[in-house]
Amino acid sequence: MRSLFVLLFASLGYLNLGAQSPTMTTKKDNDPKAKSILDKLKKEFAGYKSMEVSFEMELELPNQPAEKQNGSLIQDGNKYVVKMKDQEIYADGKTVWIYLKKNKEVQISNFEESTTSEFLSPKQMMTLYEKVDYVYSIIEERKVGSETFTDIEFKPLSKKSDIAKLRLTVDKKANKMVSLRVFSRDGSRYLLKLNSITPNKKYEPSLFSLNTKALKGVHIEDLRMD
Repeated sequence: MRSLFVLLFASLGYLNLGAQSPTMTTKKDNDPKAKSILDKLKKEFAGYKSMEVSFEMELELPNQPAEKQNGSLIQDGNKYVVKMKDQEIYADGKTVWIYLKKNKEVQISNFEESTTSEFLSPKQMMTLYEKVDYVYSIIEERKVGSETFTDIEFKPLSKKSDIAKLRLTVDKKANKMVSLRVFSRDGSRYLLKLNSITPNKKYEPSLFSLNTKALKGVHIEDLRMD
């Protein structure tokens, strides 16, 4: 969760959470109205061969001031690059580079070992509701100016999950993901707000790898398995 990020996307945060249904304990409890919204949104993302996302991320840790960062994501198939003030993540489908700028360190690992733990893209979020790990329901629909936002809450079925719940906000009329809020059991919160999404641009393969030789005074930690 340290990077998503990310995408911890949207400014995840509505402190007035509303009551959560006590019946949300199995996949059979999934809200069919929420599924209809998610199916439509997933279909939209499925039509993107690539996507470029501008986002804001807010991180709240217990007893610490909130941290806010702007960032960008480019995803093309299984390749992606995430850029924020304090870190950058590159993945070319084989290797993942995590550049921790404050620490002056780059961690290199195999793609298969790192992609799911280090990154959650909007496209991957749209497959989350189909997995057996979460149950979901609409908890609120609210007016924001001239728009109507729908809040869908995801609850992990496993009590061992590090995540207490996820809150996805959707502009139902525009069929647009607005934000994602992640509540961790340790009290930390991540809010990801999506500012813009540009689909189906073409990118050079070199964009998704990090040239560590060009970084001066940076420690390289290679964690790849031979």
